[in-house]
Amino acid sequence: MKITRTVKKILDNYESDCPGTKANLARILMHGRLGGSGKMVILPVDQGFEHGPARSFAPNPDAYDPHYHYQLAIDAGLNAYAAPLGPLEAGADTFAGAIPTILKVNSANSLSTNKDQAVTASVMDALRLGCSAIGFTIYPGSEDQYEMMEEIREMSEEAKSVGLAVVMWSYPRGGKLDKA
Repeated sequence: MKITRTVKKILDNYESDCPGTKANLARILMHGRLGGSGKMVILPVDQGFEHGPARSFAPNPDAYDPHYHYQLAIDAGLNAYAAPLGPLEAGADTFAGAIPTILKVNSANSLSTNKDQAVTASVMDALRLGCSAIGFTIYPGSEDQYEMMEEIREMSEEAKSVGLAVVMWSYPRGGKLDKA
């Protein structure tokens, strides 16, 4: 894979990361319609886990099939597809090498009033599935924010030690935050 100057410049900022991590980040940055531009669009699909499949997918029944989301990301020319363990496992063999994948290693659900996420997958799961990265969500402002920060620090260290990139989603929640 030939790397553009723009992507090379981005990778130069990751000098402390191992070559495997930089290679996986390059794989994501060089893939899809925005490949090489230094910009990326990732399709994250965890709504079926977070909100339940019917609430998320009933308006579009094709979305119940995990292969649908892989194909959607590929057809849209996106840089990567991110999902929890089950949906990635369901299409990992069929879509191996077709699009970089990101294993979302923690998840919540809408039944809980607690603003926290449970770790539902591992770095080893990401390696087994051929993922380019792990993804993790934190909620700054929640009562569990420090625990979440510690979890991603540990998982990030493990992921980078085996050459995986790390993506973090961060949404302010709970605590003294209000919707305004």
